[in-house]
Amino acid sequence: MSKILFQINYDVHPEKRDDYLVTIKELEAYMKSHTDHNYMVVEDKNKTNSFTEVYILKDEAEFEGLEDEMDDTIYSLTTKILSQFVDGKTRYSTFYEVN
Repeated sequence: MSKILFQINYDVHPEKRDDYLVTIKELEAYMKSHTDHNYMVVEDKNKTNSFTEVYILKDEAEFEGLEDEMDDTIYSLTTKILSQFVDGKTRYSTFYEVN
């Protein structure tokens, strides 16, 4: 059973950075208190306003269930982030642990 690393990467409009940070911190706190997912948000050290949401998932079942577990709060905050703050496209990456 391999762990899975799922990443969502995007750039944020510089002028919307502060509002983004408030919203993403709200999402991160909600995820930590309402789900069992190992979730965090990081910023690229070499590229300001380039953020990555990181999920470390224990197995394929947890990965497959991510979308099903999205409740109204998670959906609302995610939609707000993608529609109001993201500058350009969103990139998704999935990595499987080597056994």
